Amino acid sequence: MRLCDYIAQFLVKQGVKDIFMLTGYGAMYMNDAIQQSGIKYYATRNEATAPMMAEAYARVRQSLGAVCVTAGPGATNAIPGLAEAFVDSAPILVLSGQVESRYTTHKIGIPGLRTFGSPEINIVPIVQSLTKFAAVVEEPSQIRYLLEKAVYYALSGRPGPVWLDVPLDMQQMEIDPSSLKGFVPTAESNIGDIDKSVKQAFEMLSSAKKPLIIAGHGIRQACLASQLRSLVETLKVPVIFSRFGQDLMPHSHPFVFGHGGGKGSRYCKAIMNQADVVVSLGCRLAPQFTGHDFEAFAKDVKIIMVDIDPAELEKPGIPLALKIRAHLRPFMDALLNEVKLQPSGNWESWVNTCREFKQKNPMVTVASKRNPIDLYYFMYRLGELSGKNHVLVTDAGSNYYVGGQVWNFESGQREIMSGTNAAMGTSIPLAIGAAVAAPDSQILAVTGDGSLELNIQELKTISHYKLNLKLFVINNGGYASMRKWQDTYFDGRRIDTEESTGAGTLNLKQVAKAFDLEHVCIERYEDIDVQLKKIMSDDRPLFVEVMTDNNQKIFEAFKDKDG
Repeated sequence: MRLCDYIAQFLVKQGVKDIFMLTGYGAMYMNDAIQQSGIKYYATRNEATAPMMAEAYARVRQSLGAVCVTAGPGATNAIPGLAEAFVDSAPILVLSGQVESRYTTHKIGIPGLRTFGSPEINIVPIVQSLTKFAAVVEEPSQIRYLLEKAVYYALSGRPGPVWLDVPLDMQQMEIDPSSLKGFVPTAESNIGDIDKSVKQAFEMLSSAKKPLIIAGHGIRQACLASQLRSLVETLKVPVIFSRFGQDLMPHSHPFVFGHGGGKGSRYCKAIMNQADVVVSLGCRLAPQFTGHDFEAFAKDVKIIMVDIDPAELEKPGIPLALKIRAHLRPFMDALLNEVKLQPSGNWESWVNTCREFKQKNPMVTVASKRNPIDLYYFMYRLGELSGKNHVLVTDAGSNYYVGGQVWNFESGQREIMSGTNAAMGTSIPLAIGAAVAAPDSQILAVTGDGSLELNIQELKTISHYKLNLKLFVINNGGYASMRKWQDTYFDGRRIDTEESTGAGTLNLKQVAKAFDLEHVCIERYEDIDVQLKKIMSDDRPLFVEVMTDNNQKIFEAFKDKDG
């Protein structure tokens, strides 16, 4: 069989049902093999978005996402999306086409040679810092080994993207699958003694007066949402979430206290600052969560951090009392068993204090009902009117922050977002990937009028595939979040404004029409509920313009006086 057909069949065996790609000469044999394999392919309008789509696909399905791009600029175009998948720990496999091996700078090996064939660039050294594994297929006999190794690295430990570069001559080579050698992973090293670590953590928890659990992305990636709930309910301690952990439990749960960090809830700082023992499960404790000077926590706090990535345990600026490198599943199972075997502390008074903070500091109040529309009120109603069949998507600036602060996930909704970068332009490709991954769900994606322009071409992907996707474009005059920064830190000196660059001046109704999307506009807060219910009532793709306050203020938990 052709090597390219082996690749396609390998993907099928891995459970890959869909792939995101942009066809091209350098990948033409792989393109043909994919077309014949039964894998459904989705044509992106720019390779930059293909890894973003695959990332959302992988996160929704909790499996491998797949991408195929062509050589040269096709491969380099995919780097922005690759970077998103890398920092957000998404397991995706990128297959890049390449010119024939004899015309590659990789094969020639002449130092300083920029390019040889056309279009050709030595892509693997470029993407190595953004992947867990990257390689060139140099011999056809390598293909099984390289594919198995790539997928193993993508899915094992802390997940992440991998990349295989496949020259044209390799793609069309005839191979005998029965003669190919596979990859055998070596035993994982540096995993600590789980039983010992659990006993240490339990002893610290038992001595706490005000314990707190932080739940992060690792919980979701390890499929441990139900175990988290059991642990919290058995211990009877407060839990707060990182931005990635928001949808793990409904926020009305008596032990759930929502979003922590600098852009968290109005009361998160009060809870975080009083906690004396913190157990962080699968959260990297980034500066935006802990505060840039660690001001989120008390100086004498004892933090137990459980993470599979040893690098995360060694970051400066976070005084960890106990570092535990472990897979979350065995650690949480063992901790839950320990809790059941012997009594821990009674923290009812502490939990009641947290509940009082929560009750007295809502994010949305009667004052939020106003015109121009308050973004907090719109996002809150969008979340409240959604249900278990909805996936909520955000990307950058105001919609990203506000979504994290007001969505409560009462009905089992999922959220997909640009978690680490909060990157402009990612809502559309992430929403497309989520729609492909969950065809029985409705995608409610929010982006800004500035972010829209970065991947506007993918509006055609939405309309062409008739995705069950509602795109809400926040019209706030463009770059509202950046205007706030400039007004706060630079005495109102603004750059990239409507006057100087045309930011925020698109006619959104005409944009929707150009990409064959029906346009709806929400202009008054009084109409939000009626219009949202109608918008969600069918499965057609829709472009929804939302007119909001151009001077929207975003709450910052570590800076605002009431935080």
